[in-house]
This record gives sequence, structure tokens and C-alpha cells, in this order.
Amino acid sequence: GALWMCIVLNPHCKLEQKSSWLKQLKKWNSVDVCPWEDGNHGNELPNLTNALPPGANANQENMGQCKPLEYQHLPAHKFLKEGESYLTLAVEVALIGLGQQRIMPDGLYAQEKVCRNEEQLISKLQESVKTDILFFFPTAGPYSGLGEVIHRDSVPMHTFAKYLFTSLLPHDAELAYKSALRAMRLLVLESMAPLGDTSRPHHIASVVPNRYPRWFTLSHIESQQCELASTMLTAAKGDVRRLETVLESIQKNIHSSSHIFKLAQDAFKIATLMDSLPDITLLKVSLELGLQTAPTAALSLLSSNPALHKV
Repeated sequence: GALWMCIVLNPHCKLEQKSSWLKQLKKWNSVDVCPWEDGNHGNELPNLTNALPPGANANQENMGQCKPLEYQHLPAHKFLKEGESYLTLAVEVALIGLGQQRIMPDGLYAQEKVCRNEEQLISKLQESVKTDILFFFPTAGPYSGLGEVIHRDSVPMHTFAKYLFTSLLPHDAELAYKSALRAMRLLVLESMAPLGDTSRPHHIASVVPNRYPRWFTLSHIESQQCELASTMLTAAKGDVRRLETVLESIQKNIHSSSHIFKLAQDAFKIATLMDSLPDITLLKVSLELGLQTAPTAALSLLSSNPALHKV
């Protein structure tokens, strides 16, 4: 859909080319799934037309079957009757843009602008989108920032993934965690790992004081990474498998000792938040993270809190 939109909005294309594309799109629109060049993969694509939950405040036809070429041929008053299609397209474009890999620009001002624009756009989405975000979820592709392979200098997806995680969690927890865990990566720091002991990735910070000077907003990025991890820890309370997976991701991807210690404190607070019995697995997470960064403080906490004696 994103590719077709780029093609049909090309101002240099001739009218006969657009007419040919329109004919092809109408043909493909009559089938349940988008055709691939290799027909063996056709059944792997879901029919998104039926993915919208009942009663959602949106136009299902416009959301499920985006026809950018036909927009060019409909009279202007048609949009007045289908005003929601503007919002639908805006949301789709925003999610595609936020989810694409983009190289971190040079200079402090440009990098701060990247962070600010991303946060402003996500804020707009939170205000505007009242339907299930699962329907709009951008599919992974070769340029997706949530894909398996990303460029080392690509802008991290922590802020966007936190928004996706909280939006997807009530509808598809598996997809929510999968996306958030992939977004935890911070490859620009992993590429500078020392040749010695790599079992403690957070020690990188002490080996390279400035780490990556070209990334002037790195401290802010690491704070967003920490917030994403804390959000997952909170949501995973009571789920042993999820907590172990999040702990493993924290140990692998977070390189700042101060942030790991903060997560240890967050885990302890979450585990003992209610008056009921504390979450033992979450306490174990807190203790393990604390022992990695501040062993004395963690042991002191263990000896002074009876709830931790079971850990």
C-alpha cells in the first residue's frame, strides 16, 4: 500500500500510466489477499478488510481497501461524505513514517528535532486514534525499524515501540511484546563492544566514556529505552515467561549501569506495589539487575526486606 501510494503520487507520471495502474489495482482489489509475484506466498497475507472490530468508529471499506488512484478521480464533495477517510490515511501514513528506518542525522539540532517531531506525532496519534491500533499496525519489510535487520545508525524505535506496545497489548499481547522486544536494540553501542568479556554488555559505557559522540541525543535515547523496558516489566507482572524474556532483553540491550539499576528499583516497586503477596519472579528480576550494577545495595535490600528472603 505504501509503495503504491508513492507511485501514484509521482507528479511526473503520465495519465495513461495512471489509468493502467488503476485498472490493475481494481483487478487486485477484487481478490481477498494482495497477490505476490510468487503465488505460493499468497495465503500468508491476512484479509485486513475483516480485521476491524465490530462497532469501531471508522469507515471499514476505506480502511480495509485503500484506493489512492481512485481518489484522484472522485469529485471533491465525495470526501465530505467520507471525512473519516482523511483521518484513516493520515494515521496510516504516520505509522508508516514512524516505523521506517532512518539514519540518524548529523548535528545536535537535527537530532533533537528528530526526537521532538517523533514525540509530537505520537502525541497526535494518541489524541486522534480511537479505534483498535492493531488494524493499522505496519507490516515489517526491508526498511522497517522493527524488522529483523536494521542499519547500525538507524534512529532507535524505543519511543514508537512504547506507543505501539500500550496500544496493541489489550488486543494482541504476543505482537505487542514481539515489537517492543525488537525495538529494545541499540546497535550503535553494540558495534563498539570490547574484544574481551561480552557477557556484561552494560560495561561498554565504562570502556568508552563518550561512546558515540556523533549521537548527541544518546542519553535521551537511552532514557527512552529504559522507559520501554520499565513499561514491559509493569505489564508482565505475574507472567513468569514474559518477565524472563524482558529480563534477558534488558541484560542484552541496555548498556548503562544507571539505567539497569533504575530498572531494578522499578521492578522492586512493581513487585511490592499492592498489599497482597509480592510477585516473587519480579523480585528475582529486581535482585538480578541490582546485583549486576550495585551488589552491595542489592544485598543490603535483600537482608532488610523479609519478602526477598524467598527469592
